[in-house]
Amino acid sequence: MTVSIGGPRSLSELTDSIGLTWRHWVYFVLIALILLADGMDVTIVAHIFPSLIQEWGVSIGGGIALVVTSGFIAMGLGAVVAGRLADLWGRKAVLVGTTVVFGVGTTLGATSTDFTSFTAWRLIACLGMGAAMAAGNTLLADLVPAKRRSALLAAAYAGVGLGVTVGATLAGILIPTGGWRALLVAGGVIPLALIVVLALVVPESPAFYAARGAVEKAQRVLRRLASREDLGIVELKAPVKNDRREALGLILSKRFAPSTVLLWVFGFLSLGTQLIIAQYLPTLLQLPVPGLDTVQSSTIVGVYGFASVIGGLALGAVLAKVSRFLIIGVLLVLSAAMAIVIGLIPDASFGILLAVLTVTGLIIPTACGPTRTVLAAAAYPTKARGTGVGSTEFGARVGSAVGGAVGGTVIGAGLGLAGIFLVLLIPFTLLLGILGGLKVQAKRTGADSQGGFEEEAAPVVPASAASPTTP
Repeated sequence: MTVSIGGPRSLSELTDSIGLTWRHWVYFVLIALILLADGMDVTIVAHIFPSLIQEWGVSIGGGIALVVTSGFIAMGLGAVVAGRLADLWGRKAVLVGTTVVFGVGTTLGATSTDFTSFTAWRLIACLGMGAAMAAGNTLLADLVPAKRRSALLAAAYAGVGLGVTVGATLAGILIPTGGWRALLVAGGVIPLALIVVLALVVPESPAFYAARGAVEKAQRVLRRLASREDLGIVELKAPVKNDRREALGLILSKRFAPSTVLLWVFGFLSLGTQLIIAQYLPTLLQLPVPGLDTVQSSTIVGVYGFASVIGGLALGAVLAKVSRFLIIGVLLVLSAAMAIVIGLIPDASFGILLAVLTVTGLIIPTACGPTRTVLAAAAYPTKARGTGVGSTEFGARVGSAVGGAVGGTVIGAGLGLAGIFLVLLIPFTLLLGILGGLKVQAKRTGADSQGGFEEEAAPVVPASAASPTTP
């Protein structure tokens, strides 16, 4: 039995009207698990570095900094390419393919016989990681109702923080017993197993199919999400010759270019800041000041990562009701406050650092992690969303590469835990200014609603009258 409500409805109106179903939650969990594996894979290499230093004599300021910097550049390239391919080939197809790349690259990294081969496998894995992050976020943004998009993207990104905790836990278990190679094998097999399940369960974006003119395929997905609805009255966009602008050209058009540039810089500063902490926190904690041992530093890093999960979930809940610009602004102010607190306690004990960094883990990863994706996904229409999210992620990965290089340099120059956090006051201040610019641009482009960008009116044909084509 089907239910018809009123006259013809757009695709976004249909998805918003049915709300979140159990299928949405299944898709959300599977994509969040892929992001968890991504976050775990980024993190485990930080726990491997001490073993590489001991086994191959690699230096922190040379080889290790090279892997960190080049790896993040590879993630950025993967993200921007995946964003474009997701708009051309489909979000799901790109997510599956790129997850396979980073899973295989991580696993085969365990076969490395020297630092050169390790670096090569790491770059392949990083290409896949950056691409999978962009494609996964874009797929989730398309599948869920627009009104819940920002909230669910933020909550899914909490999986990245949980990946930090899982990676630290696996490192503590596997490195002492099986060595760093066992950790790489585990880090590669987990995403490969997850992506098999996702490929079987999660559908392609119906909005992607509709934008490509594949009406029949879009209807097939919608029947899974809205089995009781009359899809014959749902208006799906047909291919329009004058509307086939390149997605990259759209995000760089006069209308969207200011938002795009601001998002690039926001991503650059936010992820660069976050990953300076994530990549170097174990090293900073084991410096002569504060002088913690391996167990103590691993405990703090694990708790820091778990706190970021709670922060991400809380952000998701708040974003369902509060303006994204307001809550992100509050988080950035609190991040600056925590940086000052840590800067004022340079010689703190393990207990004090555990407490302070737990609170910090609730705030800074939440302010600097999911927020760029939340802002980017809400800033563009469906046809350019993958490219927009991917290009923002590219800016973020370039920022993380610069952050990796800067972090290694300043640590080598003697700037410790307190000094690093005081320096981070600069990007937090800049991020607040950029956020204000994005809010102004959102009003200008029509992306200032709670769910983000509202699709513009365009020539449409009822699904029942459209002839299906393949993308």
